[in-house]
Amino acid sequence: MHSYIKKLLFTGLSLPVVCSAGTMGNVGPSKIWSIPIQGGFFGASQGNDQHVDIDGLIGNQYTVDNNSQISGLVGLGLYINGPSYNWFQLSYGVDAFYLGQTKVKGDIVQEDLFTNLSYKYNIQNVPVYAAAKALIYTNNPVYNFTVDAGIGPNFMWTSGYHETPLVDFAVPDNAFKGATTTSFSATVGAGIRLNNIIGQIPFECGYRFFYLGQGHLKRANDQILNNLNTGDTYANALVCAVTV
Repeated sequence: MHSYIKKLLFTGLSLPVVCSAGTMGNVGPSKIWSIPIQGGFFGASQGNDQHVDIDGLIGNQYTVDNNSQISGLVGLGLYINGPSYNWFQLSYGVDAFYLGQTKVKGDIVQEDLFTNLSYKYNIQNVPVYAAAKALIYTNNPVYNFTVDAGIGPNFMWTSGYHETPLVDFAVPDNAFKGATTTSFSATVGAGIRLNNIIGQIPFECGYRFFYLGQGHLKRANDQILNNLNTGDTYANALVCAVTV
């Protein structure tokens, strides 16, 4: 999986460089900056099976029942136009996204024997990217193609950890509490831009892949010897934007 991500990101990030070497005809930009206002939906893959050690005991196994969640996202960017050639326009800037809250749910196998509790917690992601965009011209003035890529930090918040008894005699430990993590993040995507849909404002839709890194929940007492990790978090998104 990690080698696939590296190849995907390398392709997206290197495309502007490859395009720059491809042709030398210049088509001047209409303005030097642009602001994409973005919105859409994403499906997140998150959560990780984990054994949590407990002082003096065998420990508990945390399983994940449902690690796929769908939520909404919004984004805002600021791009400055770079080189423009016969069939593409490059731009560079900053792109930030607010990904809606998602949940991780699962069971707790106490002492690796008894499934007496379930648990859940929330994840919130706000990635901020140093970004590049290639606007690829077509022979049809109605539409163009786009390729996006970016790298930067993801600010991940975990919260709302809660345990629920599955049997009458089980007592919740609520062994973890939320935490804030900053981790490496990357994004790559491609789409189609429809020109002059709203006056002179183009409308764009496409696919985005997000790698959002790992987060954790802090142990709430000294008997718990490990933090509870989210595992690697990914998102596949449909993102649409108007650019002003």
